[in-house]
Amino acid sequence: MDILTNHIFEWLFLILLIGGALYTLRIIGQEKSSFKQECYEVQFSDLALMIPNWWSLTEQTPIRLKFERTDTRYDWYAYYTYFPNHEGKELTKILEDKLNQEGIEFDSDVVFETDSRVLFRDDKIQEQFQEVIRVEGKASQNVVDRIYYDIYLMRRLEDEGYFLFESRSSVLNGLVEGPYFEESLSELSFIRES
Repeated sequence: MDILTNHIFEWLFLILLIGGALYTLRIIGQEKSSFKQECYEVQFSDLALMIPNWWSLTEQTPIRLKFERTDTRYDWYAYYTYFPNHEGKELTKILEDKLNQEGIEFDSDVVFETDSRVLFRDDKIQEQFQEVIRVEGKASQNVVDRIYYDIYLMRRLEDEGYFLFESRSSVLNGLVEGPYFEESLSELSFIRES
């Protein structure tokens, strides 16, 4: 009995900590089940992106969108960018240059996928994007920062440009927002003309 009374504040803190963790898991679990019902459409070039309603559009230009979670302190953001001219470079070279420029080095167990078209649910998207590269996993940025990085490069038939979609976060936050980034890309479709 003495041990319990001497450590009541420690026990209370532990119970509150566990309770907070369970509450957070419940909230995150609800986000996953409500994604499709609570997402909104954002037009980007001639594409329609389905975006979770908890992502805020923090930057918008004709060739670039940036989303962040402004309701939390997550170290996470996603860019959707269109480059109008690939200048004759292969997507693998563009990816290599991007990673070098950002100082990103993936862990040795990360796999580079060279055809992720199966991700797309829309058959027209699969037909139009004939060249796709995806890399996802843990990495180091500038040697010291540990990050979770997910990047897609996609080139369409008969187009001089390419799309670059990327999600960057701390390792833990990547496990939270990463599935929604992937889901937003799997729901990618062309804007329907009226």
